[in-house]
Amino acid sequence: MKTYGAAPPAPERKHRWWSRVAAVVAAALAIGMLAAVNPTPAEAATVDTNAWYALVNRNSGKALDVSGTSTADGARVSQWTRHDGANQQWQFVDSGGGFYRLKARHSGKVLDVAGASTADGAAIQQWADHNGANQQFRLADSDAGHVRLINRTSGKAVEVQGASTADGGNVVQYTDWGGANQQWQMIKLSSGGGDGGCGSAPTLTSGTHTIQSGGKSRSFILRVPANYDNTHRYRLIFAFHWRGGTAGDVASGGTSGNAWSYYGQQEQSNNSAILVAPQGLGNGWANSGGEDVTFVDDMIRRIEGGLCVNPAQRFATGFSWGGGMSYALACSRANVFRAVAVISGAQISGCSGGTQPIAYFGIHGISDSVLNIGQGRSLRDKFVSNNGCTPRARASPRRAAARTSPPPTRAAVPDTRSNGPRSTEATYPVRSTAPPTKAASPPGPKQRSGGSSHSSSDTPAPRVEPGPAWLHSVDVCPGL
Repeated sequence: MKTYGAAPPAPERKHRWWSRVAAVVAAALAIGMLAAVNPTPAEAATVDTNAWYALVNRNSGKALDVSGTSTADGARVSQWTRHDGANQQWQFVDSGGGFYRLKARHSGKVLDVAGASTADGAAIQQWADHNGANQQFRLADSDAGHVRLINRTSGKAVEVQGASTADGGNVVQYTDWGGANQQWQMIKLSSGGGDGGCGSAPTLTSGTHTIQSGGKSRSFILRVPANYDNTHRYRLIFAFHWRGGTAGDVASGGTSGNAWSYYGQQEQSNNSAILVAPQGLGNGWANSGGEDVTFVDDMIRRIEGGLCVNPAQRFATGFSWGGGMSYALACSRANVFRAVAVISGAQISGCSGGTQPIAYFGIHGISDSVLNIGQGRSLRDKFVSNNGCTPRARASPRRAAARTSPPPTRAAVPDTRSNGPRSTEATYPVRSTAPPTKAASPPGPKQRSGGSSHSSSDTPAPRVEPGPAWLHSVDVCPGL
């Protein structure tokens, strides 16, 4: 693959171009609007009713999960690979007499035996909290810190049906026999009022932080908004560096300074978001064995344990390999992130899962000779399908002449997302743009060796600023 030589500092014209890209990315994200070791599991006798827990099945290693992040009464409860999304977080609400109701964080609804059934195999669902006996569970201790959830009405245990280990395995009630598929590990995710870092003095400040993740020392640079308010829930934006780049390059904005810090999001967010620049292993995002996705999980736990974050407003963006990493999160953490914005990316960090919808924005140069436009369109098309969108065929933009008029603009689209299932085009938008020439990397230090994805030396030589077609938009989700 070809890489480009380092370019001299960009002229003002180009700076304005990237400022517009930053604004577009900010708008796209708006549309979507720890010491990092696992906490010690709690036993039945030590329930913290102010905390949120993940409940992990002993047999499968998967978490208790409200299917599809639904907020509807009657939504099925199943097991799913643990990602600590709000639909996998549960709070124990005391009903007295040693019984609790388990409240889902994303919906406010509680675990419920369908129809107050006493039969083996009756479905476990979520339902509005009415404190009925079929919504109350006592915790029976098993060994190694695991517990069984015993329903008050039926006296039966919550289990993964058929001892399934698959994502989506049904959760039902069954006669209590102490099987591994009836045992759950309670992993505390937050405490202090049950709101993570909200309402508490912050335990993190702007700067570089190091955590342990997957047995390795990992780091990230954090920017906390000026005049941080611990009663306000902030958006959380992850900005991943390109191949050969660093977290420092992303946080500093390189030669463009604050205008390009965190891909322009520091300026665009105007102290309304917490910004994170993670550092990749070997200055890349190979995501071997999913270790970089795990790193993101660990950063979220650490950051949200120390700062006040809106768990429904997490975003990821990145250029080149950083775009690939953002795409990997769209695939594997669609229930964790509200939206991703992929700049000149490709499937180079994997795509585990990749079947769930998420708001998606992509931008890619049609003449990119490192990661070609076809690779970018492939990423887009996956979420056109996942999001239930109607594809719209549009011609590629023409190669542009010198500017004679400002580029067309589109009004920002408000975040219409509710806490409910996002299954329509309006709630899972997809936007794809194709500048007529290669999208430049953000300014950064000279270097680095070539490879299969863009490096920090991928900035092309200065060129004539494109004309009106520079930000040709392919609208694949109408109605926005």
